[in-house]
Amino acid sequence: MVFTDYQKNALICKAKKRAPNSLMKYGRLRKGWQFDKVYREGNKYFDGLFVIYVLPTDIREVKLGFTVTKKIGISVQRNRIKRLVREAIRLSNAILPGNDIVIVARKPTVDARYSEIKDSLNNLFHRANITEN
Repeated sequence: MVFTDYQKNALICKAKKRAPNSLMKYGRLRKGWQFDKVYREGNKYFDGLFVIYVLPTDIREVKLGFTVTKKIGISVQRNRIKRLVREAIRLSNAILPGNDIVIVARKPTVDARYSEIKDSLNNLFHRANITEN
């Protein structure tokens, strides 16, 4: 029996109990002290839509944290931004393990389209040298 790439991915994901379209699982920064450590000790990269802080670690895992403040807009707008950022990261080039990353949204992100968000994040990740290409 010959399987297509999608079928192979679906079988692997079923065995690992995750959705077939999820490409890579990232850890999350959850505690305030984790965010503070990345803010204090990490490197800062920014453009018009986002500010990212990257802290190299010894752990072979990528941990992501998102910050979208109330200055950005109402909860619907903030949640939309977080969904679009998660999707852009999921579909982007793989991020090299061993980094804690905090992504801070800026005000113009509210009006940005998905393609602009994806391009902005890919550009910032490339500048920070945390992607595979």
